Amino acid sequence: MGKSLLKLSGYALGALRALPVWCDYQIMRRLVGDEIAFRGAAERLAGVPDQFGVFARAWFYRRTLAGVGRDVFIGYQTLFSKLAAELGDHAYVGRYCSIGWAKIEEDVKIADGVQVLSGRHQHDQQQLQFQQVTIGRGAWIGAGAIVMADVGPGAIVGAGAVVTRPVPANTTVVGVPARAVMPLAKAA
Repeated sequence: MGKSLLKLSGYALGALRALPVWCDYQIMRRLVGDEIAFRGAAERLAGVPDQFGVFARAWFYRRTLAGVGRDVFIGYQTLFSKLAAELGDHAYVGRYCSIGWAKIEEDVKIADGVQVLSGRHQHDQQQLQFQQVTIGRGAWIGAGAIVMADVGPGAIVGAGAVVTRPVPANTTVVGVPARAVMPLAKAA
């Protein structure tokens, strides 16, 4: 059996697994609204294990989010909380991630346990302020990082870093709060 046929079969089985959740979502959105129904459906699909879960999440999010590209990977217990989120082609989002209003561009790699919030002020006591956070093409986000601001194309965010300010393209940041690191000098 060819690789593409196996992949097509996986997507079909994932769609079958996601279809009951999709139907429930369509009913619930009329009763409780889009956002609440979406969060409930996302939580149900987050817990589907194995590769079928990856396919089921991709199938569902492709039909609900603002945009989902080709060949995406959305890991176990990962969920998106905002319908306006976007996920580009070949994006990888590891396990146990929480993604808010984010635009994740092509070829982005997000490790396990990452939180991408809907901006720096989403939990402001006075007023909720959601802002889109963009993670640029080819960026890498390390395990356990918290991202509250844009990350430029080709940038690297170290594991456990807390991004509170925009990260320029092709820059490596680490720490809490995240700060740029100087490149190591090359040996002569």
